[in-house]
Amino acid sequence: MIRNLLKDVLLSLPFVALLASQGQALDLRNIQAAALYSQSHRGSALLVLQDGKEIFAEAENRFDLSREHILASGSKSFSCTIAVALQAEGKLKLDEPVSQSVQEWQQDPQKSSITISQLLHFTSGLPGKIGPSIVRLNKDMYGTAINTPLAAEPGKVFMYGNSHLAVFGEVVKRKTGLDPAIYLQKHILDPLGVKASWQRDQKGNPNLAGSASMTARDWATFGQMVLQKGQWHGKQVLPAQELQKCFQGSEALSTYGLNWWLNVPFNGTLDAGDEVPVQLAKAGKDQQQIAPSAPQNVVMAAGAFNQRLYLLPDEHVVVVRFGEGGDWSDEAFLKLLLGK
Repeated sequence: MIRNLLKDVLLSLPFVALLASQGQALDLRNIQAAALYSQSHRGSALLVLQDGKEIFAEAENRFDLSREHILASGSKSFSCTIAVALQAEGKLKLDEPVSQSVQEWQQDPQKSSITISQLLHFTSGLPGKIGPSIVRLNKDMYGTAINTPLAAEPGKVFMYGNSHLAVFGEVVKRKTGLDPAIYLQKHILDPLGVKASWQRDQKGNPNLAGSASMTARDWATFGQMVLQKGQWHGKQVLPAQELQKCFQGSEALSTYGLNWWLNVPFNGTLDAGDEVPVQLAKAGKDQQQIAPSAPQNVVMAAGAFNQRLYLLPDEHVVVVRFGEGGDWSDEAFLKLLLGK
């Protein structure tokens, strides 16, 4: 494993004292144990920020930290921040009907009632997955999603997949005249000094549900802004109160907010047909959580092959983990990181 020189800095007493004055410093031994778990489970990178400072960075299994890595479904979390930015501009409300922008739905008795919030909660009633898994093989993901028949009554069932965000992408295009990835870059990522690359379908639409790539440090920077309730270098990039709505589950699934996974007791409709990138661990006799040993206010963006962006508010910590598949347990990783 390639160890970052910041490990040596961490061992210096003045630096540890500085961290302790701002928040309870993570134990370096616990970080290293978590890093070993990541590396031994086909990890590519592990990056840890505390109080906005990089305290650990490791490239694993011959990966290069300067390289972008696919975020897979970790890309989904950007869509909530797009919605929050649009709401701040007065161009969107989370509870507004999608049919205000997608006129094709106005005459459909069920689709006309679907809200933006239901799209982002994945409770719109659309079947989760549409089109080929390889993005470039799709002719028009957004058009296909708009024309796909509902599989459930809106608001009642959680269905994980790309269809909801394909419709949301079209909403963004119609409200702003911009490609949604370009809107994200201009209004949210550029103020942070970071960038994301996207895979697109044959019509040029970015797959908001799973095709972004970023470096570990850029994704961590995005996470730090979210952890700071939308603030970055003294500027309010996103309004704090509206951003918090990204972390509220739905009646259909308590553990999924607006494109963020929540570490709260499980309640909802998740079933074997939902190919989600997380596993729920037992937390007592009846309840389930993603990571029972971690605080319930931990949230994360999660993608296939075990891509993770963890936000730990109590510890003032942001963690990025890149991986290449295999077994992974959020409970085991966070338990090691926090020394539980």
